[in-house]
Amino acid sequence: MCDELADHLRDRGIFTSAQVERAFRTVPRHLFLPGVDLREAYAPTVVTTKYGADGSAISSASSPKLVAEMLQQLDIQPGHRVLEIGAGTGFNAALMAELAGPDGHVATIDIDDDLVQEARRSLRAAGYEQVEVICGDGADGHPAGGPYERIIVTAGAWDLASAWWQQLAEGGRMVVPLLLHDSGLTRSLAFDLDQPAQPDRMVSTSALVCGFVPMRGSTFHAARTLQLADDVVLHLNDHPSAAEQNLPQALQHPAHQVWTGIQIRDDQPVGHLDLWLVTTGSRFARMAAGAHARDRGLLTPALRWAGATLYDDTSLAYLALRPLDNRPPGLQTHELGVIAHGPEGVKLAAQTAKLLHQWDKQRPAQPVITAHLPGTPEEQLSPGYLIDRPGARLTVMW
Repeated sequence: MCDELADHLRDRGIFTSAQVERAFRTVPRHLFLPGVDLREAYAPTVVTTKYGADGSAISSASSPKLVAEMLQQLDIQPGHRVLEIGAGTGFNAALMAELAGPDGHVATIDIDDDLVQEARRSLRAAGYEQVEVICGDGADGHPAGGPYERIIVTAGAWDLASAWWQQLAEGGRMVVPLLLHDSGLTRSLAFDLDQPAQPDRMVSTSALVCGFVPMRGSTFHAARTLQLADDVVLHLNDHPSAAEQNLPQALQHPAHQVWTGIQIRDDQPVGHLDLWLVTTGSRFARMAAGAHARDRGLLTPALRWAGATLYDDTSLAYLALRPLDNRPPGLQTHELGVIAHGPEGVKLAAQTAKLLHQWDKQRPAQPVITAHLPGTPEEQLSPGYLIDRPGARLTVMW
């Protein structure tokens, strides 16, 4: 079954590292999912393993595709000391133990004791007793085991904890699924620390589209949402009273559509369009529209960018796609468009379409994201769009 899952990932071009592929063929995923059907355990999907009191997922076995991609970002070498924030099932720690080899060491930390105990049992059952499993707040790291050549975070982080900076070895790498916008827009970033030349900054030139359950503990950050209709929610960065009052009424205005002529293929790597829109300084949000809203045609935001939306105090405009051919899903070509509602919908749709044409001329690929220690003066920051957080000052440049 390990080979079946690995073959699935290989056939889709996911593996760029022979070592990561070998680890997937070695570590038995089902031992980390006790009670889960064998076929489901080796399916290329997320498996939720713990729910909160409100029914939301708080721990899961991540998508194997994303696990492989993030491990390739991390680039563990034999002999490395590795720290994982978010033990989960322990499966990722076992893969990392394979990559670090007998001369390396893997420590993994989780905030819930029940998850820690279960991960220890699974790691022992799979033959990875050498992995150190700690119960604690991941934001504190594990200083006793550091410094680490590699640190990986497997929960959605709103900030870069100071402990992670301090525990990363010179020349080390940190992979973090970082929320770059309060709407939930997240990228898995691979930050490199270049000490002693630049001990106060880390740079990432690798960004993967991803989604994770948020970190809990001292660095938990609540998302901001605005209910637009029964099954339509807007996730946004700020929550001004004018928008809160007026945007639900925007849906009472008829839709205004603008189709740009820009073609988007299903197999085309344009995953960072939403992040690019954020860096234009526009008021950005992500719209979640349920099946009922979509079925009755109330709102049909493009799933590809998780409902990317621009808005003002009275109106909103979201990205949409319409097919240009009848080929199977995954092989189709679509036209990129904008659908707007509200008293300023026509104007906002035109502004958004103009931005999309600017993007289409450039088609920027990977952003360069630089993390500076807090307190870094403006004149010493790298150029780019600024995201200010207590633990890091981030700049995004295309």
